[in-house]
Amino acid sequence: MSADIVIKTNKLSCLSGSQFLLNSISWQVEKGDQWVVFGRNGCGKTTLLSIIAGYKSYTSGELEVFGQKYDANNILAIRKKIGWVSASFFDKYYKQESVLDIVLSALSGTLGVPFEISNAQIVKAKQLLTDLGLKEKIHSPFDLLSKGERQHVLIARAFMTDPEILILDEPGTGLDVLARERLLVTIKELALAHDTTIIFVTHYPEEILPFFTKALLLRNGAVYKIGPTAELFTSEVMSDFFSYPVAINYANERYNFSIRSDALQLSEAQSKRKDGDSNE
Repeated sequence: MSADIVIKTNKLSCLSGSQFLLNSISWQVEKGDQWVVFGRNGCGKTTLLSIIAGYKSYTSGELEVFGQKYDANNILAIRKKIGWVSASFFDKYYKQESVLDIVLSALSGTLGVPFEISNAQIVKAKQLLTDLGLKEKIHSPFDLLSKGERQHVLIARAFMTDPEILILDEPGTGLDVLARERLLVTIKELALAHDTTIIFVTHYPEEILPFFTKALLLRNGAVYKIGPTAELFTSEVMSDFFSYPVAINYANERYNFSIRSDALQLSEAQSKRKDGDSNE
C-alpha cells in the first residue's frame, strides 16, 4: 500500500445474521484527505467507521489501516493513531466515568484508563477540556453532561493522542442549533490547525463544511458513489440517491436541501385523487 494511503478497504462486508450491514465496500483514503461520508439512517455509516477505527469486526473482505491489517499485536497501537468521535458508540459504554478519565482512556487504546499516567498527560487532558469549554466539568460524570458537552469530551479524547486520522460520526446529532454550529466551528478550527486526515459522517447536507472536498455516499450498506463533494451534491445526483426529487443549493458555504416543488405538486395531486376516490 502506498505510504500516502492511510485507509484501504477491498470488498469489505459485514453480516448480521443474514442481513448485510455492509456489502462489498471498496474505498481508500489518502493522508491529509478530508472526507464526508453521507447517507440515510441505517445505511452502514457507523458500522463502516467502527470497523476502520478498530472497534468492530467484519465478516469478509480486506481492511488495511496505515498499511497494516488489524491483529492482536497491533490493534491498540493503531487505535491510538485514530481519533474516534461517536456518541452512538461511546454512549453504550460510558456512564458514571469522569470526564477526565474518559479523555485519558485514549492513551491506552481501550475504553479504560491506563495504569501509568504522567503529570504531563493529565495537564494535556485538562487543557484540551478547557479549550473546549469544559473546565468546570472535568470531574463530572459523563452521563450528567448535555449532549453537546459529551460531544466535546469525545473530541478532547480524540485529540489526546495527536491522531493522524480523525473520525467524526454524526457529531451534530441531537444538538440544538447553537450547539451544533459551535461544534462545527470547533471542527473547522481543528481541521485548519492540524495536519489531520478527517472523515466526517453525517446525514445532514447543511453540516458539510467547504473543506470536505471528497465524498462517499452509502445506500443500503453499499457504495452508491465516490467522488468530489461538489460533483455529488447536486440536485440530479441527490434525487437519484434518494429516489425522490430533491433540490440542492449551495450558498454561504453550505449545502441546502429541500423537496422540489414539482414533487410537492405531485404529492398534492395524488392526495386530492385519493380523496376523490374515497368520496365516490
